[in-house]
Amino acid sequence: MTTEATGSPLRQRIQRAIINNAIFDWRGGVVIAISIVLGFFGPDLIPGSQWWMWLLGGAAGWGALTWSIIKDPDIATRVAAELLRQKYEPTALKSAESKERLIKAFEYRGRLTDALSKTKAGVLRDHLEQTLAEIDDWIANLFSLAQRLDTFESDRTVQNDLKNVPAAIQRDEARLRSTSDPALRRQIEETLAARRSHLAALQNLQSTIERGKSQMDQTLSSMGTVYSQVLLMDAKDIDSGRAQRLRDDIAEEVKSLHEIVEAMDEVYKRN
Repeated sequence: MTTEATGSPLRQRIQRAIINNAIFDWRGGVVIAISIVLGFFGPDLIPGSQWWMWLLGGAAGWGALTWSIIKDPDIATRVAAELLRQKYEPTALKSAESKERLIKAFEYRGRLTDALSKTKAGVLRDHLEQTLAEIDDWIANLFSLAQRLDTFESDRTVQNDLKNVPAAIQRDEARLRSTSDPALRRQIEETLAARRSHLAALQNLQSTIERGKSQMDQTLSSMGTVYSQVLLMDAKDIDSGRAQRLRDDIAEEVKSLHEIVEAMDEVYKRN
């Protein structure tokens, strides 16, 4: 996985939200309304002017305003934060632990956003923007993993099977030891083989779930480390390659989360 978060679906959605926010900004509506009014009354106020000149000027003003909003880094950061929070709302999760983890992840993101707002334009700000984009992908994968954990923990069939299948295997083994009838033994052995295979799949799923929980804890710890390193970073660190190593570390964490999500989906399909 590369660190080019700008190409991710999440980044694309954020970019569309920023553009929509700029297009429908209330200030643009005011500019358009004034230009329409002046289109009616402007020629009387300024002899020689044409109605279309006022409309054209209004369109140019609206375009300039919209472009300035799109390019405003503070507005872009705010819109991205709002969209991210809406899409990955922690309260949508059932697990209290998962909610706390997501809330903590958003806290780290909020602190990085504050640091970004206080940083002047330059290589350090550019690095913080890239880091924030990668944190967004991090949160997206963290939320996906939390959803899988919710599914597992609320699946009564899987939970019951984890309790009942081992007991059923013990009963079948006891029956197998107590019978000498060849046909019955063969039938019990076939049932045992199927149940043992089912149990192995369930245990594999449970093991993957535990890996997922552990990875979520590791992710939060890594986010804390990233936040601390970013605060201590300056322009010299950007030039030295330290910033790229930090982004590589984030990309590796995102990759690990994504791989566990895929593993959980694959194991769940077999059950």
